[in-house]
Amino acid sequence: MITARRATLISSVCIAAALATGLTPGSASAQFAPDTVTVDGVGLIAEDGTLTLSGTYRCSSLRTSPIVISSKATQGDTQVGIGSTTAICDGQEREWRNTGNHMGLLAPGAAQGEASLIELDASRGFIPIPVVLTTQRGDLTLQQG
Repeated sequence: MITARRATLISSVCIAAALATGLTPGSASAQFAPDTVTVDGVGLIAEDGTLTLSGTYRCSSLRTSPIVISSKATQGDTQVGIGSTTAICDGQEREWRNTGNHMGLLAPGAAQGEASLIELDASRGFIPIPVVLTTQRGDLTLQQG
């Protein structure tokens, strides 16, 4: 038979264990980290016609589907996709870098950059459905480099 004193002791031990687990570095905070993505304010245009965009991202370690960071640059009415990178979802902030050929459509100067964290959700069938988790847009300066 469990007495009131034993029940209190068992409850206290369970609460202490839960708190200790939650305070372990990289556990709860990494699992429940918010999904974030940023795009740096400078994009580099190489002599061979490739454009490199970069930034940071973070995604929760609870994610089980593949996650990619997609990016694009817009200048005037011209929008160019700059590729994607596979994300490592461990709750830590990480850097990403995408490089793609802009086919001479972009020139050094002011532009807009965009980065998106996209989940490839295959839970509804054979073909993964892209689900945008978060997007960040911002001013971008394209530089020859």
